[in-house]
Amino acid sequence: MTEFLLEVRCEEIPARMLQPGMRELGTRMFEELMARHLAPRTVKSAFTPRRLVLILEGLADREADREERVVGPPVSAAFDAAGEPTRAAEGFARRCGVEIGELETVRTEKGEYLAATQRTEGRATIELLAELTPRVLAGLGWPKMMRWGAGQGPWVRPVHGIVALFGGKVVEFELFGVAAGNRTSGHAWLSAGEFEVENGADYGRKLARRRVVLRYENRLQRIREQMDKLASAAGGRVVEDEALLDKLACICEIPGVVEGGFDSDYLKLPREVLVTSLRDHQSAFGVEAEGGGLLPVFLTVMDRPDDPEGRVRAGNEWVVAARLDDARFFYREDRKVPLGERAEELRQLTFHARLGSYAEKSQRLVQLGAVLCDSLGRAELKEEVAAAAGLLKMDLTTEMVKEFTSLQGVMGGVYAREEGADDSIWQAIYDQYLPASTEDPIPQGPVGQIVGLADRIDTLVGIFGLGLKPTGSKDPFGLRRAAQGVVRIALEGNLAIDLDLIAAKSVQLYADGLELRGKEILEVWRPFLFDRVRYLLGLEGYAYDEIEAAVAVGGTNLPDVKARVAAIHSVRDEKGFLPIVLSAKRIANILKEGSEESFREEALVESAERDLHQAFQELRKNTERAEAKGDFVACLRHIAGFADVLDRFFVEVLVMDENTELRNNRLALLQSIQRVLSRTAELTRLVVDKGEYRDE
Repeated sequence: MTEFLLEVRCEEIPARMLQPGMRELGTRMFEELMARHLAPRTVKSAFTPRRLVLILEGLADREADREERVVGPPVSAAFDAAGEPTRAAEGFARRCGVEIGELETVRTEKGEYLAATQRTEGRATIELLAELTPRVLAGLGWPKMMRWGAGQGPWVRPVHGIVALFGGKVVEFELFGVAAGNRTSGHAWLSAGEFEVENGADYGRKLARRRVVLRYENRLQRIREQMDKLASAAGGRVVEDEALLDKLACICEIPGVVEGGFDSDYLKLPREVLVTSLRDHQSAFGVEAEGGGLLPVFLTVMDRPDDPEGRVRAGNEWVVAARLDDARFFYREDRKVPLGERAEELRQLTFHARLGSYAEKSQRLVQLGAVLCDSLGRAELKEEVAAAAGLLKMDLTTEMVKEFTSLQGVMGGVYAREEGADDSIWQAIYDQYLPASTEDPIPQGPVGQIVGLADRIDTLVGIFGLGLKPTGSKDPFGLRRAAQGVVRIALEGNLAIDLDLIAAKSVQLYADGLELRGKEILEVWRPFLFDRVRYLLGLEGYAYDEIEAAVAVGGTNLPDVKARVAAIHSVRDEKGFLPIVLSAKRIANILKEGSEESFREEALVESAERDLHQAFQELRKNTERAEAKGDFVACLRHIAGFADVLDRFFVEVLVMDENTELRNNRLALLQSIQRVLSRTAELTRLVVDKGEYRDE
């Protein structure tokens, strides 16, 4: 078993492309080898900004020999009446590389056919690697590619060198005019000289000697440790930002951390502005004191172990000072115009070319916010919601947001706070884009949650109303994220509202601006919303059939839907619940093609059906009482307790009696029972194994 070492050296690859590109390279090489029955025992990968490294261990030296049966022409066409081979038989034998006498006859569904056994000698693995490696490398799906030199490429960046060794021997191929060999180099500036390598272990040792850290995880750990040490020495701790730490680990080969300082006067800027400026312009972390305030210190990465002459520090400090000066200028300019006086500027900003400006959107949000307050029975919040909704998008006109788009909403909240707005109002503006992911919290407080819902519903209804919706991986308007936000806010904020009714009101607020009718929009809105419901409830550990059983009952009161799912999850394994599920399925099968019948109590003749009717009356009262309290667990337990009397009915009574009057009356009773059994959840959607019932 032999090792394959591959290294591609190139100019710096953007940090965001490195990990996906490396994963694709490893996956595609593994799949290509698997298809040839050459699966490696282990796959190791590493990367730096200037090199991709793949080590496949435990590869066989060659492919196994293969035998394959090839079916040719029918026997009737392969031989003439005298039994002599025809040109069809001769051509088939020649194509398979065998003599006619070596051909076999095989019987198929279509009759007898000639067949030949082709034997293929396995190729040497080193030959296969020379063939497939450049093809895989050239076919990697980088988001952006370029050409260079005399038109080489396209690839993510110009290639400068390739190491390809199988068992210590060079795998001979070229990629974009660069021949594979056994020579690599160290750091581009600190140890640029070339050197030979023999295998993966030798390659790793020699790079380590030149202080190159190949593994991303090791660079990440080293950066984190150095930053924590420097921050502690400065009297504080690093401001957490995992995305920035990930980026820094991807932009260096020799991870070193440089500390810099800036004028403490810049600390008068809002914390969000200072931290964002350091991150976006200089890929630098802020440092905060134990009390939470920022210190005039920043930390970033340099692609070298130290800075003996202080030039790296000085350069970073110069750039940081210039950027913070810009930020201070933007901040001072923005503060000259209060948020409430920016309405005219907001009219110049287009929400969507066919849906009007952000000023029009703001007006809709004020009205939709009032509808939400009424639906929730929180009329006392209307004034605060209206104030927050009216200011929600105003910061889009500010210089700070034009410079740092990631501060949308945040700056509006900061400016509103500094202008003396109530806490609930500025916090609602600040939180308006939360949650942006499944890890983010929802907006704080009911005002923020109501405004956040209104904003997302308005967007979803408007875009759906134009006949637009996401397709495949493309979602240019962020509708999936918006719908997920609606679901999370409604569930985690426990906002018991009918989202269909709110969406219908949103359609009305657009007046005649939409191309689709309200009903058509809601037909798109509802399944799109419930796709997110299924996803999020699935993340919480609920089974798909539990979710489907609750969703099928109807309604877009999401806390209610979740409570039903939780109830099913809670009772489905209780003794006695499985029989009622099976009975519900049986009733559904009986009624599958039946029409609505009229029930008459006096038409009940058998004791089992009279007892069933009496038990059903009690069940209906109990379930109505439990459901009115929102106690769906109790409701399902009442339904489970109905199983015995229902089983007795099916054993002793023939539902499909020849007597039409008896049959129709029994069907009518089952129809009424089915409606009650399905009030809390559609039990027929639950997946059960009848063997479980027999085991009981």
